[in-house]
Amino acid sequence: MELRKLLYFVTIVEEGQITRAAKRLHMAQPPLSLQLKALEEELGVTLIQRNTKSIELTQAGWTFFHRAKEILNSIDGMISEVKEQGMGIAGKLSIGTVMSCVSYLPKPIQIFKKKYPRVNFQLWEGDSHRVEELLQTKVIDLGITRLPVESKNLNIVRLNTEPLVAVYPSDWTGFQRDTIHIKKLKEYSLMILHGQGGKGLFELFVESCQSFGFNPNIICESPDVATLLTLVDSGVGIAIVPKSAIQLRPEGTLSSSEIVPLLKSETALIWMKDRHMSKTAERFREMLIDYVGHSSQAKSTPSFNE
Repeated sequence: MELRKLLYFVTIVEEGQITRAAKRLHMAQPPLSLQLKALEEELGVTLIQRNTKSIELTQAGWTFFHRAKEILNSIDGMISEVKEQGMGIAGKLSIGTVMSCVSYLPKPIQIFKKKYPRVNFQLWEGDSHRVEELLQTKVIDLGITRLPVESKNLNIVRLNTEPLVAVYPSDWTGFQRDTIHIKKLKEYSLMILHGQGGKGLFELFVESCQSFGFNPNIICESPDVATLLTLVDSGVGIAIVPKSAIQLRPEGTLSSSEIVPLLKSETALIWMKDRHMSKTAERFREMLIDYVGHSSQAKSTPSFNE
């Protein structure tokens, strides 16, 4: 059954007269009457009684009117939803992130939701290797990760460079300065981020320690920075993490000292090359890049808890 037949019938009922319905539909009355007759013949039932001047629906006519109305409204809603998604103002946006980069998301998501309230977010968490895998399999639209990355078919925009820090409980008296030389870490039990895949923070730190003549006493490796910080809070050891990761814990519970000589960690926004990106993802990508850029100008390490 053609949708226009549903529209003709619903308009006739709403106008209460075929003449007025024809005028609203910008067509002549005789063709509209023929369309009504053809509809009844197709259904094999009478929808409108013909013995009165006004429209009088049969029981089947009322049922058909309500169902036809639902279908037309559903189609209108579908068209509006598709158009909104095409314009990037509705739909779902999937983002993958390593835990140590989660602090880059709260404020941008808040800003984006205020502007586009019909956009919903789906967040995936894993190490850098996992985030790349989620992009390759089209599970996520965008990834926020630590460099370097393994895949060659990725677009990469560097968001920020930050130092590695040694993190310890705030009431601990072992460190009294904002910085600590890497050689002093030889004396402590250390915990460090270590994901799958290629060279990352773990290798960078170990190689730096070896260049000063010692192998670090690493008692725990984990791809989850939140786990490491929880262990620090319990007094298990000192965590070596990117500076922004401290924002995952309540303010004042942990302290940190930048490692000297400076060891840097780079954060990047990544997405697949030569793959169509939704308008929603495009708009969030540009907004995130712009937001982090402005935040970096104001402070050395982004803070999205303002």
